[in-house]
Amino acid sequence: MRSGKKAGYPSIERFVLGPLKVNTYLVYDQQGGEGFIVDPAADDLELRKRISALGIGNWSIFLTHGHADHIIGVPRLRDELSAPVMIGKEDAPMLEDPLLNLSLMLGTPLTTTPAEKFISHGQTIRMGQFTADLIGVPGHTPGGIALRFPGILISGDTLFAGSIGRSDFPGGDGYLLVKMIKERLLVHTEDRVLPGHGPETTVSAEAAQNPWLK
Repeated sequence: MRSGKKAGYPSIERFVLGPLKVNTYLVYDQQGGEGFIVDPAADDLELRKRISALGIGNWSIFLTHGHADHIIGVPRLRDELSAPVMIGKEDAPMLEDPLLNLSLMLGTPLTTTPAEKFISHGQTIRMGQFTADLIGVPGHTPGGIALRFPGILISGDTLFAGSIGRSDFPGGDGYLLVKMIKERLLVHTEDRVLPGHGPETTVSAEAAQNPWLK
């Protein structure tokens, strides 16, 4: 678990969860009493304990995309916290379809009820005293959304340290993914990158060294 706070973006903690080692993030403004649970990848006791310990009364669930390994923890957290779910409009059908969300491939079909809010590229959202931009990055999935506070980019399964998201699943498009990363993510040259799997990186490092972006 990692936590940090810096001017421009809220407190952030990381939990590595589930069989595919997804990075689930708690992003919160404790003073403002609001927080996002980004990609809850498991019904995890330690995650729930931490949420309870923070004493924040207003949580939302932010999904960078709709693949099963990033949504396993949605049903319980949604019920326990009365937390609305946000997801890109194009990925919204994945929540209700185990074929689209790939849970059939993982061996345990998973469905949940529809999202309360559809989000899309170019929108901004408030969380406590902080404002985030929503950056559409289709290619790994049709409706992938990165969450960006000034100086920090939560990239989901689009951009990783030394790699990019897979595009061979239904709805994937490798050419489009690379195009969107270059046009919409790499322009934020000073940002840290918190990906959906693996270690933290930076936009500048990926622009310079990522072999998939050459």
